[in-house]
Amino acid sequence: MTARRDRDEPEWRAFERLVARIERDAGALGLAVISPDRIRCRITGSLREVDASIREQDGALTTIECRKRRGRQDVTWIEQLVTKRHLLGAQRTIAVSASGFSEAAQAIAHAHGIVLKEMRDLSAADLNPVAGLDLVLFSHPRASIVSVGLRYARPTPWTPPAPGEIDLVLPSDTDPFGPIFRNVDEGHCWSINDIWHQLQEAATPFASIVKGYPPQVRTACFPYPGNVTVETPTGQHVLGDVLLTVALWIEVEAVRREDAIKVEYLSAGEPALQRVEFTSCRPEKRDWFVSLQLPEDADDTAALWIGGNWPQRKR
Repeated sequence: MTARRDRDEPEWRAFERLVARIERDAGALGLAVISPDRIRCRITGSLREVDASIREQDGALTTIECRKRRGRQDVTWIEQLVTKRHLLGAQRTIAVSASGFSEAAQAIAHAHGIVLKEMRDLSAADLNPVAGLDLVLFSHPRASIVSVGLRYARPTPWTPPAPGEIDLVLPSDTDPFGPIFRNVDEGHCWSINDIWHQLQEAATPFASIVKGYPPQVRTACFPYPGNVTVETPTGQHVLGDVLLTVALWIEVEAVRREDAIKVEYLSAGEPALQRVEFTSCRPEKRDWFVSLQLPEDADDTAALWIGGNWPQRKR
């Protein structure tokens, strides 16, 4: 693999999850693929971890075990998998290696019904031209707080605050996660960051932001009915409005085929599968990717499976 997904994820775990994604996309609809998974031993009752599992709609269980090591996998590992499959009650076990299997391991696997598969790295030139995607652009919404203005509660009927009616702009070093706002009737508190999340739930802040353009500054007003206090450097005040001003922009990340994950997945007696994953390298809570998968000998886009995992912006 030529790209890393999660910067803190061990290489062997990334290998296991990639195998699980390939098996999921190659399987029939309705398969449940989990990686890793914990399955109860039929003898001891304890939970045993497997690198991945496949559960079909009829309840049939396939376990997947992976090895990303330099040397060929030997007979010892296969013998262990034979025993583990029996203990877990799996109908089938798939053993996946990044470095192949010894002849003895292949013989034992054949005798006991262990399915052997290999994964190999590919160059961009070796990819089936049907998977002819050269570039994927990932969009990353970004926001930065510019200022937080406060208008204290007034006895007059509410009107939208004018610029000169702002009583205080919170210092720039105010902790955005500090619970400075408090509902005196209910007792719960919240922060500037919570207000930002409320805005995202109630509206679509990035709807008019053009990808790749400089930041745009927007202000949202949060009115309160006089039952909220705010802690400020000048003391506690009864709050009328919060004016949250933020800079919004959308970064565009280009991932080219040369930098994508490109692998071939081989199983005896079956056409090899090729997979290319364009993965975002930005530090997000989740990893975003776009994948293309197809048999190595496919000559039509009908054989191409397109998948991915990316955020859906609220409309």
